Amino acid sequence: MLGWDDPRPLSLVITPDRARSLAGKPGLATMGQALMNFPVAYVHSSGTGAFTDHGGVPGEMPEEGDRFTCLAEVLTAQVQDNRGRRGPREILQFTFRVADTVFSSALFGNVRMHQPFVTPGAKLMFSGTLGIWRDQWQLKNPSYITLHPAPTPDGHRRTDEEYEAAFGAFGPLATIVDVAGGMRAAQKVLSHPWLPTYRRRPGTSTAEVTAVMDHVLAAMGEPSEMLPRVPGAPDWPQIDGAPVLDFATALRQVHRPPEDGPDAARTRLKFNEALGLQLVMALRRADSTARHARPVVPVAPDSRYTALLDRLPYDLTAPQQDALSTIGDAMAGTTDTVTPMSMLLQGDVGSGKTVVALLAMLRVVDSGAQCAFLAPTEVLAVQHAGTLTGLLERIDGRQVTVTLLTGSMTAAERKAALLDIISGTSDIVVGTHAIIQDSVDFFDLGMVVVDEQHRFGVRQRDKLRENAPVERTPHLLVMTATPIPRTVAMTMFGDLSVCTLTGSPSGRGKVDTFVVPTFKRNWVDRVFAVIREQVASGHRAFIVVPRIDGEGGVDDVATRLESGVLTGLRIGRLHGRMDNKAEVMADLASGEIDVLVATTVVEVGVDIPEATVMVVVDAENFGVSQLHQLRGRVGRGADNSWCFLCTAVPEEEASSRRLQSIAATSDGFALAELDLRTRTEGDVLGESQSGSRARRVTLLSLADDAVVIEEARRYAEDLVGYDTALARALVAEIADDDQEFIERS
Repeated sequence: MLGWDDPRPLSLVITPDRARSLAGKPGLATMGQALMNFPVAYVHSSGTGAFTDHGGVPGEMPEEGDRFTCLAEVLTAQVQDNRGRRGPREILQFTFRVADTVFSSALFGNVRMHQPFVTPGAKLMFSGTLGIWRDQWQLKNPSYITLHPAPTPDGHRRTDEEYEAAFGAFGPLATIVDVAGGMRAAQKVLSHPWLPTYRRRPGTSTAEVTAVMDHVLAAMGEPSEMLPRVPGAPDWPQIDGAPVLDFATALRQVHRPPEDGPDAARTRLKFNEALGLQLVMALRRADSTARHARPVVPVAPDSRYTALLDRLPYDLTAPQQDALSTIGDAMAGTTDTVTPMSMLLQGDVGSGKTVVALLAMLRVVDSGAQCAFLAPTEVLAVQHAGTLTGLLERIDGRQVTVTLLTGSMTAAERKAALLDIISGTSDIVVGTHAIIQDSVDFFDLGMVVVDEQHRFGVRQRDKLRENAPVERTPHLLVMTATPIPRTVAMTMFGDLSVCTLTGSPSGRGKVDTFVVPTFKRNWVDRVFAVIREQVASGHRAFIVVPRIDGEGGVDDVATRLESGVLTGLRIGRLHGRMDNKAEVMADLASGEIDVLVATTVVEVGVDIPEATVMVVVDAENFGVSQLHQLRGRVGRGADNSWCFLCTAVPEEEASSRRLQSIAATSDGFALAELDLRTRTEGDVLGESQSGSRARRVTLLSLADDAVVIEEARRYAEDLVGYDTALARALVAEIADDDQEFIERS
């Protein structure tokens, strides 16, 4: 974290056998790894609460058969005879409360040993296996450690010297006793105001980690503060008006919070996580300002920009005009060079980003330079090339050459395209990753447009710019049709200024969205009836399935439809492994195909105005933003359209409620916030993204920590200005390839 680590092995503070065990499946081999294994929840020792060794999440009830560890208050306890074939046997039956839930349990054997400890009013830590008996939770085979004994009849509470829970600890609780060094030591470990719950890790438990952390914290020492606190340094970070804790205090208190709780410690550590991300972006911004670009010339009456603007088949919306003004100002200048523009153009599906990008590129072409338009798929690249060419044909006598470059071109086609690019014959080059290969040389590249940014990593995005001379760095316009929450934009697009398009061009039809329960046959029948009605009117339909092969895959669904409910219609197939994707899309656009069964290869950019029906099969398997993008493939013409989200999930389940939320609004920005909270930042920045340590953000919440992220952005900018070498050192552990925070899919 910001260059800090403690590589000392855990074997310095615990037994070698336990250290070897923890270094295995849990992956806790060093003091630093243990300290950075932050708790996920806390239980105050004055109250009651459950821990999460059962593998669930804090606040959720485990299931019958799970191991259950909790802090509880004994409610009732009584010794009873349990007579059977083996003769009389006493049992200690008792009940205890955890939060608002009452449990029953029993201890067998020499119950007189347990009776002084398991008494009404006592506070104990229990661990056992959950069961259900007569509709009540039951803890089987319980073990316990007494934290606070019940008071004596005269109200006296015995001290540790007067009282020690000498019995009842086995299983996970015996681990605490063993690691701590005895029952009294275990009680001391558990006597802190707040007891932590750690994330479930195979091979260990919260009880074991809690005891181990006591030894780690005792040996931690005082880690050095990584943020400078000297005259002239950036102002010390503050969150909501309060200075953040120093690093050493925060690291200690996140595991052993004071009476006030862990919030202050967690805030400082969240700030560190946010600062690591923001320093990468601040350094990138600083690098951009050190480069120089060619300024665009002022708009002239006889320019190609003006010619196309005058001949567009529709009027630009006010947001489109504002975006063009913002982009033009960012590329303009009064000298021979300007700082290269680095801008994110975000707009909801159908907001008109492509024509804005084309007009921006014409500003560069009018200034004598070339443009590159980078698309994530060949289908989209071919479509963009056709769209741009069609619009540019409206410019009479002012030819703009568009060249397509993709990986599937023949050797002769590729050679001709490369010759046009290097000779300067080509004004706008549209293509896939093929554009950023080393064999592609531009005559004079002045601007790079990247469409659907979330499909590219940072290095892919910037490769064309990095290969250019510092004094001739191309302007950069990044486009996304996936609306981005403000906190995500600050964190993951922090090196770009943001320009937002709202609304959509006039003349577009509305799109009605419905959730279709597949167990309601009449609803499903109506979906296919709508498809037939629309095809009969000259329109097209998409049916998107979640897989290529097997039952429910592209071929399976298409074959069943051809011989079933859509008999007589021309049904096409499309998925990522096909070589003729562009031809299939051309057939759909021309009307040779009525219904296209496809995977999410059609998710972005596909623009067929005649398409009026989108059916998503097993819609619960797709993300919020993905479904919104798929819905955006229809309603691109003047006719009204329909989107059907088909699911077999019952209405009361969370995934079905999520689909209802999508159907209820077409506001992509509202859905982006929902998507962020649904997927959580773990999918955006967490280890599940790629396993990269650079994305190991465990405390920071993009949904809730906007204030922390804003302050980290401010501090990062100030720190780069104050001491660039220190800023680079703080993120030196993040390899270049791991700084691709923008890659989200």
